Amino acid sequence: MEGEAMTAETTHTHPLLQTCERAIKQRTTLNPCGVEDSDIQLDVGWGADGDFLLGCEISMASLAASNSGIRFHFHLFSNDTSQLDQQKLIELARQHELRITLYTLDNDYFAQLPTNRLWSSAIYYRFMMPEVLSLSISKMLYLDADVVCQGDVTELLEVDLQDNVVAVVPERDATWWQHQAEALDCKALEQGYFNSGVMLINLDAWRKEAVLTHILRLVADQSLHAKLTFYDQDLLNLALADKKMFLNSVYNTQYSLNYELNSAKRKQFNPNCIFMHFIGPTKPWHLWGQYPSSQAFQQAKRHSPWKDEPLQLPASTYQYRYCYKHLIYQKKFLKGYEYFFRYLLRKLLSRR
Repeated sequence: MEGEAMTAETTHTHPLLQTCERAIKQRTTLNPCGVEDSDIQLDVGWGADGDFLLGCEISMASLAASNSGIRFHFHLFSNDTSQLDQQKLIELARQHELRITLYTLDNDYFAQLPTNRLWSSAIYYRFMMPEVLSLSISKMLYLDADVVCQGDVTELLEVDLQDNVVAVVPERDATWWQHQAEALDCKALEQGYFNSGVMLINLDAWRKEAVLTHILRLVADQSLHAKLTFYDQDLLNLALADKKMFLNSVYNTQYSLNYELNSAKRKQFNPNCIFMHFIGPTKPWHLWGQYPSSQAFQQAKRHSPWKDEPLQLPASTYQYRYCYKHLIYQKKFLKGYEYFFRYLLRKLLSRR
């Protein structure tokens, strides 16, 4: 039923699962085409808050548009579902004959977890997704909100995870793995440290290995907090150090739009991938993030229900700084210097 809402069930006895379930205030299922459970070929999950919701919606649209032969069930976990235009989500579901379930979260559940100015508590939503979804499915694909699909993911349907909890793409190279192994005091990471923006998750193994319990145990160790650089990603790498397998890099090709400001780094752009992952603070849904390198996002947006949605303006001093730099680099001088003076004013008034 379109817009059907239901409260989370709490009939399961596992105490940790019950805690996860209590964090879900409401579930809303959008299923205008009446997609049955037996029709679903791949479940895909995202977690996002207000600043990333547009990115998340376009990520959904890009995956659906690039894979018309696959029947999806999309799962979106957020504490800001009231900001979503459900009519547009219904339109997306109808356009691609898929099902979407929205999970409204109580953010107090994540209050004890470390965050910073770049990463809000939404980065931890991916921890509870597998725990909740493992009740009904055995495998899922997780995507960050800044991941755009531009290719066929059919091969992921056939990946044999065996006893591994996740199939992931390695981050950087062996030198970086060694660095992270030392920084996090985990020798096993010398064999591979992964980026958590794209994860094919074996949900049966996730529950069997009690991964969430392991992560929460790590979070409870205050001495570890100072060692964490990438927060949720570091925690996942520690918990899954010997429970992962690697995928080809085409499934998580990373590129920062801030590289556009550096000619040497700009050469790292490689459009030949299935998932383009826009890392870094400048996102393709930002006013100042419009480059040929972000065309995968732009194209997906143009062909989605959000085609008329305006790009996001800077909201923090940190964003104002990048906004004026990019606009001036793009030779949009009038707008660039306008944001430069706004940035200086915010700095003068000590606004965040």
